[in-house]
Amino acid sequence: MKKSDIAIILFIALVYIVFFSNLVSSASVEGVSMYPVLQNGALTFYGSPTNIRYDSIIIYKSPQLHTYVIHRVIEASNGFYITQGVDKISNPEPDNRIGLEPPYGVPSQYVIGKVINVGGYVISIPYLGYLSILLSSLI
Repeated sequence: MKKSDIAIILFIALVYIVFFSNLVSSASVEGVSMYPVLQNGALTFYGSPTNIRYDSIIIYKSPQLHTYVIHRVIEASNGFYITQGVDKISNPEPDNRIGLEPPYGVPSQYVIGKVINVGGYVISIPYLGYLSILLSSLI
């Protein structure tokens, strides 16, 4: 057996353990506001919404638009988070100024999770999120 085969088997086993242990969930990225950190169609992973602070990337359900948003926290205080996408061209202003979140920020109860990163590097798999996006559009 080749080393690459062993690596693939170990990767699949790790993914299986992580997904079915409910320690980590996944989300598909739609849009370009988080580029280059997260690209459109990527699959990213998130855990419980704990230890959220400035520069954390969170997933929240927009109380204004009732859609899920993955953005970086630019201000955190008293259980509210003001967020903004990384790409300054498609998302030049904080979300509370463009109507994605209330003027005072996202209340903590709307935060679904915190995107997982290792050593400052966000864990994502390019293009794999397109599969989830396609399947959700068919249902």
